[in-house]
Amino acid sequence: MSLPPEVKTYRDLIAYQYAQLIGVAAGIDDHGFIFSKFYKLQAGEIEMSSLTKEDKYQLQEGVASCIYCGSEDDIGFDHIIPRSTGGPDTISNQVPACQSCNSSKGDRDVIDWFRNQSCPIPRLVWGKYLKHLYEHRKTEGTLDESLPNDERNRWEGAEVTRTVSKRIRKRYRDSSSETPISTGRSEPVNRSLSEFGAE
Repeated sequence: MSLPPEVKTYRDLIAYQYAQLIGVAAGIDDHGFIFSKFYKLQAGEIEMSSLTKEDKYQLQEGVASCIYCGSEDDIGFDHIIPRSTGGPDTISNQVPACQSCNSSKGDRDVIDWFRNQSCPIPRLVWGKYLKHLYEHRKTEGTLDESLPNDERNRWEGAEVTRTVSKRIRKRYRDSSSETPISTGRSEPVNRSLSEFGAE
């Protein structure tokens, strides 16, 4: 999927990609719905949920199979953002992965690796990746920098799996206690995306 012209900065990029996750969680594949959430994220009217929530999803889903291919053999953990490129050695940056997928991905970025795969990016991986990217850009002070053409091209065609666990979806919608991450330029209001069915 191509990035729309409204995506001009890294902040916009993260908000747009996260708006798509909201659509996945809600089971809605509609551009109007996605742009509505995108604009609300930009304005700080709604917020991303925390990395802690992603960790809870992972615990609920279990670690018995590879998140990338579904294999149950030789399961270990893959760093979504490789440690060699500054990724933290925390559970929030790790997902269960078989030895084959772990070796295949190696030190490559998730987006770059998935461009050569025949399946979309798992929702849990995408959620963790976007939240780490937001924190990284925020720390660097580059959230509002213009998105270079080569970076825009790198994100072209990125697709997230539309398969979402009903149990996780219900669990999220019933929850509202985690501290969210604001992506807006203005002072955020205290609302969680759980009310919009986001994962």
